[in-house]
Amino acid sequence: RSAGSRLVIVPSLRDVHHVYVYPQPPFSGSDLSKEDEKRVLFVSDPCTLEINGVVVGLTSVDLLFHMGSEEISSSSSGLDRFSRILKHILTQRSYYPLYPPAEEMNVDYEHFYPYASLPVSPDVLITPSDLKFFIKEVLGCVCMNPGRLTKGHVGGTYGRLYVQRKVSQEGPRSPCLSAQVVKI
Repeated sequence: RSAGSRLVIVPSLRDVHHVYVYPQPPFSGSDLSKEDEKRVLFVSDPCTLEINGVVVGLTSVDLLFHMGSEEISSSSSGLDRFSRILKHILTQRSYYPLYPPAEEMNVDYEHFYPYASLPVSPDVLITPSDLKFFIKEVLGCVCMNPGRLTKGHVGGTYGRLYVQRKVSQEGPRSPCLSAQVVKI
């Protein structure tokens, strides 16, 4: 508490007790104390946040797996599989640019376009997946798949970011960041 940290909680389609539709509304924070209400932020899935001038996009859907399983050809661009998928997400400006959606997805198209579109190009994009964890730079965006916190009965991985906005008088402002995927 003394470090001034804030906690952002994103729902997941894997949550048994929450609405099983994409995009998902945020959890209710009605049980929090007044002190914790200032430190805890409940957001929808997907969401775009601005944290100290850095734009962070995040979704809990396994988009990499869904798009990777639908990919039928690879381009000769020299990009690896994950970079190609991430490039599709960023250029199509959608948190879920797959139509029709994967079979296990229940998409609410009435709310899809207002809530699942990328309003701006993020500086950081977090897309957890069951596929191998990674950190990549794609089209000027640092993309992270932190993996899953648990894999069966054993520990998995999580991501750690340290972000600091560089103050520059000239040119575009870009974040200076350190990213790490930690194995448990």
